Amino acid sequence: MEFSIFSTVAALIVAAALTWLVLRFFFGTQKATAGAMDASGERQSATITVKGGYSPAVVSMRAGTPITLAFDRQETGECTSHVAFADLGLDAMLPGNATTDVELPALPPGEYPFACGMNMVHGMLKVEGEDGSDENTPLPHPDASYTAPTAVDAAEADRREAAERANEIKALTKLVIVGAVLTLPVFAVTMLHMANPTLVPHWMVNPWLQAILITPVMFYCGRPIHTVGFPALAHRSPDMNSLVSLGTSAAYLYSLVTCIAPWVFPEGSREPYFESVGVVITLVLVGRLLETKAREGTGKAVQSLIKLRPRTAHKLNATSADHVDGIEWRNPAYFTDTDIDAIATGDLLVVKNGERVPTDGIIVAGEAHIDESMITGESKPVSKTVGDPVTGATVLLKGDCVMRATQVGADTVLSQIAAMVARAQATKAPVQQLADKIARYFVPAVMIIAIWTFAIWVSLGPVPQLAHALVTAVSVLIIACPCALGLATPLSVTVSLGLGATNGVLVTSAKALEQARRIGTVVFDKTGTITRGVVDAAADWDKPSYEQDTVKEGSREAIAALRARGIRTVMLSGDKAEVAGRIAREVGIDTVICEVKPDGKAYWIAKLQRERDEAAAKSADGASRTAAQSRTLIAMVGDGINDAPALAQADLGIAIGTGTDVAMQSADVTLMSGDLRGVIKTINLSNATMRNIRENLGWAFGYNVIGIPVAAGALYPFTGWLLSPMIAGLAMALSSVCLVLNANRLHGANINVDIAGGVDDSVKGAGDSAPVNTGITNNSVSTTHEPTIIIDDRTTLNPTNHVSDQSNNPTNKENTMDMGMHMHHVTPTDGETATDPVCGMTVAVNADAITREYEGKPYYFCGEHCATNFMKAPQVFLEQ
Repeated sequence: MEFSIFSTVAALIVAAALTWLVLRFFFGTQKATAGAMDASGERQSATITVKGGYSPAVVSMRAGTPITLAFDRQETGECTSHVAFADLGLDAMLPGNATTDVELPALPPGEYPFACGMNMVHGMLKVEGEDGSDENTPLPHPDASYTAPTAVDAAEADRREAAERANEIKALTKLVIVGAVLTLPVFAVTMLHMANPTLVPHWMVNPWLQAILITPVMFYCGRPIHTVGFPALAHRSPDMNSLVSLGTSAAYLYSLVTCIAPWVFPEGSREPYFESVGVVITLVLVGRLLETKAREGTGKAVQSLIKLRPRTAHKLNATSADHVDGIEWRNPAYFTDTDIDAIATGDLLVVKNGERVPTDGIIVAGEAHIDESMITGESKPVSKTVGDPVTGATVLLKGDCVMRATQVGADTVLSQIAAMVARAQATKAPVQQLADKIARYFVPAVMIIAIWTFAIWVSLGPVPQLAHALVTAVSVLIIACPCALGLATPLSVTVSLGLGATNGVLVTSAKALEQARRIGTVVFDKTGTITRGVVDAAADWDKPSYEQDTVKEGSREAIAALRARGIRTVMLSGDKAEVAGRIAREVGIDTVICEVKPDGKAYWIAKLQRERDEAAAKSADGASRTAAQSRTLIAMVGDGINDAPALAQADLGIAIGTGTDVAMQSADVTLMSGDLRGVIKTINLSNATMRNIRENLGWAFGYNVIGIPVAAGALYPFTGWLLSPMIAGLAMALSSVCLVLNANRLHGANINVDIAGGVDDSVKGAGDSAPVNTGITNNSVSTTHEPTIIIDDRTTLNPTNHVSDQSNNPTNKENTMDMGMHMHHVTPTDGETATDPVCGMTVAVNADAITREYEGKPYYFCGEHCATNFMKAPQVFLEQ
């Protein structure tokens, strides 16, 4: 190897200069393009061209005025087929070679990033100025001026996407065939010639012949890559296509020069690399084809729900339900088949045995057994009779009925599910933030690595330096796969949200999906959540009571499963201590807070959160926390209007789908069936999703961290081996395919396990330990079914403020919510000690003792709070 200090210094200086240019170009300040106000001054708009990126990539708008963004998409393909505003929960489809208007409400000042559906192309909406809103004001939902996709819209969008995807698959298949036919001869001849030059006639290795065959591959087959890659570079948002375009262009130009003017290069560096250009482009197209086909399955769960919507309904020729009994409604002569879109609220519809219910409504005649599993996830058929509600797209297994349509079109449950899932898929999970940050710097970093790889090899490498420098630099550009980082999280989230929807668990955001696995405490409303909410027959209409209320099916199993996982269970109830305590014992609740005021549920959730935070602060300087101790989130499960504030206050709000709309709107998760075992499904879904995301991220980071150094020649000093650009292209093409296939594995995840009280290892998160509760500050869950009872006097969560030594008190709990099991009382004599029947603390019996008398016996207390709670329901504490 010849060493020249001059060439070495020159190469390093050029590399440093190119590095500075790359950094300045990609990370310099981008000027924002201001939106234009319409003539009325009531709406502002801007046009964004979508071609290899967003142009302009930064748009500025005024605060307080509605916005229209016209996305002029001048390309086709999977990458930019959607635009998602994660902060607004908005996902809009962008058909190829068409302009799509995205309507946004008036937004407060701030930055609102948007990205393509594959999270590789990014833009920024900057809202500037003052609108008079407080900085803590929540973001307006795009529903203010943007109609979320309904089942009808989603079905149409699905058809458009399917058609566009089919066209892309057809085009890619054609390009792959052309590329393979032209590349294989060049590749085969080159490999044979390298193995034994005598095996191939000299004319077959003529570089001009190779150039003739590979040039169409470069410009015709590679056109979908280059028309995206180079504009993306110009828009300062380079992606995988940009790297492939740079690498193949460098190899093609180098090879072309070896044909036209080989004397330009030193001896030993005059071999063309046309075969590498053809193989890399063909393999990239093969990878894109496989990925496009694989991505068809990521949204199939929700697509299958949407396709269940019947296209026609049997409209009864009767004007009101009063006339139904007077006609033979089963006779086809009395009804007309009508397009489902023509059905209106109030129409009477006939549903026959084996048919799907056409829309949401109420049965007015007949009886039926209906399979609601596609909506609720529950496989057991439900009996329905006159007055019972029915849901569109469910299957009538047995019987016939007449129903009155109550919700049609966008208002049906199916449409709301489609809208909710679409909004959730547009959001980003917190775990994605790291990948996004890395992805922003990834491509420029790869370009810089390629520059320095070339400089080092050309100045310090062995002969032929130039050839080695070209091979390694091109390999670095081609093997890098930024798509893997961008796809790792969104693919898993998309599949998981659909899986949840088909199992009756509707998650409103990717953040909620990620956080559900960290639930440490579940707080339940009693009436209508744990119990059926049946009002006592003798109760006054304005003062309902639920003393004879019965426990819902699945409540015991759900609570037992939570306790088995070390998750604390708390029940909030407005009932008296006797009633609430009975229900708590029946289902196995750890702690019951009774006599809660109508507005008191959010108060207690906030108390639990504060105590958790205080406990976390105290233990911050302690030993490292276990996986179970990281489960600290507080979830609230409720169904009523008065639960809405608590659902909003909780770290994770879980609404019962059979409850009120207000509760569901305040929640992060909705359980469509109303079965509390859906809480276990939610946690299982979160665990399965995060495990899949970790696998994807591990592959994405590991592949690039290992592949790029190998491509740069890190193994050459030890093995004398350099990675061929062809192998680099194959690895890159398969990397994204592996992520898509791994995400699709979630379709087979069983989130219904462990709903009978056991712990299933298949759904536990990595590192989960034995059941340990960390919901507040307690590190254990009582193994008995005897609940701790707290009566809400709206004073403090910790009713006692003990200062005496409790180290020998076996009933003392570190958790102030867990006030110890209450003991039977034996009257002590003066000078002895007694046990507080409320908190279990040992207190001295003397003239200064705090006492209360019940049924002729004195009871001693550590403080007034315990004494007050005792007198509200003494029999509850004495029977413990």
